[in-house]
Amino acid sequence: MNFGDILFQLRTERGIYQKQLAEYLAVSIGTISNYENGVHCPDLNTLCRIADFFHVSADYLLGLTSNSMPIDSLNIRLSDEYTVGSVLNSMLELSQVSRQSVSKYLDMIKICEAMPEKEEAISRLMAQLQRQKHTIERQKQTMAEQAQEILQLKSLPEEKYMISP
Repeated sequence: MNFGDILFQLRTERGIYQKQLAEYLAVSIGTISNYENGVHCPDLNTLCRIADFFHVSADYLLGLTSNSMPIDSLNIRLSDEYTVGSVLNSMLELSQVSRQSVSKYLDMIKICEAMPEKEEAISRLMAQLQRQKHTIERQKQTMAEQAQEILQLKSLPEEKYMISP
C-alpha cells in the first residue's frame, strides 16, 4: 500500500474525518484529500505529526513495515532487564531454528493464557449437559410410566375402558 492508502485506512478505521486531521495539522481538507489520493506527499515535519496523531511510526505510514505499533512501544519495560525493543533485538540475533522455537513457545503461552476462559466455557457446557441428562432421565421415566399405563389398559376387558354413548 502507498502512503495515501495507509492514511485513508488509518483515518477511516479510527473514525476520523478529513476535517479533524486537517485541523490538527493546520492544513486544508483538500490537502488531506490530496495526500490520500496520492496527488501530494507531506513534508517530513507533517509526516512526523501524522505518525504522532495516529500513534504509528513513519515507517508504517510510508509502507516500509506492516507493523503499526507505535515506535515508543519499543521502550515498554517487560522486566527489570528487558524492554520490548531489547527482546526484539535478541530475537533477531537468534538463528532461524531458535526463532521458530521461540515462536512455538509464544503460541503455547497464548494457549495457556486462554485456558481459564476455555475451562469456564467447558464447565458451562458440562453443566448444560448435566441438565439435559436430567431432563432426558425424567422423560424416560415419564415414558416408562406411560408405557406401563398403556399395558394395563390393554389388559383390561374392552368394555371397562370404552366410553358409553
